[in-house]
Amino acid sequence: MKHITVTLVFVATIQFVSAQEELPRQEALKYAFLVSADLKALQDTPIATDVDLKRPVALRDGDYGALVLPEAKLSADAIATAGDQAVPIGQLWLHRLTPIRNGEAVPASELRVVNLEIEGESNRAVQLTLGVKGNGSGGQELLVFGKSKSPLLKVALKKTEGQSEVPISMKAARVNGEAGRITLKILGRYEASLLVTELGQ
Repeated sequence: MKHITVTLVFVATIQFVSAQEELPRQEALKYAFLVSADLKALQDTPIATDVDLKRPVALRDGDYGALVLPEAKLSADAIATAGDQAVPIGQLWLHRLTPIRNGEAVPASELRVVNLEIEGESNRAVQLTLGVKGNGSGGQELLVFGKSKSPLLKVALKKTEGQSEVPISMKAARVNGEAGRITLKILGRYEASLLVTELGQ
């Protein structure tokens, strides 16, 4: 993937709960516009995505950040009927964070890494592609893709009650001093969580 340089004060989580802040919609829209500066890079994902840049959700905690962009045509029916082919549901952008897999941080070599210039300093963000497929037992699972067409993670997608004003909402919580949990709530009907930690070199 071609590296992109954009000027961006990014958003959300790892020092966690007390300081976690969801950004106002106008600010989240600004960041969504910035990460879309290179449209080819935005769309050149392991599974085809067409994200809705007008419906972002962003969190902030100090130097760490997360931004979720939902798929433009995301629907509960598409998720409920997902079979053995991944159905795209959006993208998750992380600043200074990486997913945890089998207790270890996913290395940068397996990720789609974007160069960011933040207040005159070079920083990196990770672009993760999100999909859903059937788990073979009548349920669904969330797939998290990095650079490869094979998912980095497969996470249980649980049905939940409630409503949401946005297609995908997000919250964060501390697990311990080195890891946090990002929970995505999709269309107010499904929920999945992944662990994250600081992105290494």
